[in-house]
Amino acid sequence: MIPNIEGTVYSLVDTVPIEVVPPGTYVDYNTAVEENCREGYYKTVPDRLMICSKNGNWYPKIDKICLKRCPPMFSDSLDIECVYNGKKESCSNPSIPGTLLSPKCKVTHTVPNGQIETPIKLRCQPDGNWSGQLYTCIPYCGRPYIPSQPLILEGIVSSYGSTPWNVGIYQKHKNNFNLICGGTLIAPNLVVSAAHCFWSEGLASRILVNDGTFKISVGKYKSDISIKDNEFTQIIDVGLIYLKEDYYGRSGFHANDLAIIVLPIKVNISNVVSPVCLDWTKKYSITNGAMGKVVGWGKTEKMVASSILLEANLPYINQNTCRDMYTNGFQNFISMDKFCAGTKTGQGVHQGDSGAGLTFVHSSLYFLSGIVSVKDPNTNDSIAVFTDVSRHIGWIHDIFNNYTYASDSFSRAIG
Repeated sequence: MIPNIEGTVYSLVDTVPIEVVPPGTYVDYNTAVEENCREGYYKTVPDRLMICSKNGNWYPKIDKICLKRCPPMFSDSLDIECVYNGKKESCSNPSIPGTLLSPKCKVTHTVPNGQIETPIKLRCQPDGNWSGQLYTCIPYCGRPYIPSQPLILEGIVSSYGSTPWNVGIYQKHKNNFNLICGGTLIAPNLVVSAAHCFWSEGLASRILVNDGTFKISVGKYKSDISIKDNEFTQIIDVGLIYLKEDYYGRSGFHANDLAIIVLPIKVNISNVVSPVCLDWTKKYSITNGAMGKVVGWGKTEKMVASSILLEANLPYINQNTCRDMYTNGFQNFISMDKFCAGTKTGQGVHQGDSGAGLTFVHSSLYFLSGIVSVKDPNTNDSIAVFTDVSRHIGWIHDIFNNYTYASDSFSRAIG
């Protein structure tokens, strides 16, 4: 009689096609039966045949050769590695009993309440269950040190720590470094900005090696690079600059206006210097009218560049709505990877704010959604066009992984 063993399927080998026989079925003596495993089970031995002997017993002896696999493991906050018999396996597939799983907070996350992360290992057990559960890490990003004020055209003075991810970008001019653009810290060694801050007509390469032309600042309140505003202020040389493929400046209507700066050293993270969050899985959406925050040292309503950091709250305008607002040809600059923000009157961005990040709050954290790109030069309103970060999240993710998971990735990239 065909036995009933969990996870095992029996089939007659002398039939065409092969016939699966259910448990409890009687077969003739000397019948050969092949053992296989159901989906979700792991076979502990190579292909095996069972023979029904004349005494009514099976040979070889009936035993359990199919072990239940452990369920796949996923986490938005952890990097998880699975190893079986010394070989790395995908944790997103059912795991073989004996597999060891090692979790660790993503580089953008930390354990809650200031705890120290203690390495653990989970084992896939023979019963198909993991020996423990994954823990959850919280994003180490998007957390202002103090509540921000609804503060740059008609903006109000920004407060220390209200946007700890803000970056100033400076370019050498003679013996000085002048502020040219804003940027946003997404990792201790990565800054997102606008491609037009670095691009020039005829530029062939999309990866620029800095020759001392550019520097960045974090923890800055005043725009003057020579002023050390506080103990957290850091001025760092730029290493590499990645420009988004297919960016061709004004002739390309500033589509793909995105750049990532790689720093040769990591900034020191503190209460007033820390990364913004990125919506890697496009979990969140933004509706028209939702208020986002942007900071910068751009021109004020008096058309003079601000010497101190200003911030403004701007309402979101989706791409279609924004395109419909223009009939003078400027709508061509509102490409598929763009959205707008601002109002006809009131707070807004201006010249000098290019590359600055527009952030929105989701789950009590600030997420980077847009990069200041262009404005219509023929209007006096505060509406600006932003590069939609979500449209380029894959490109950002590739560079992010390359430069945040390997300690020597910068030297390898430029070597």
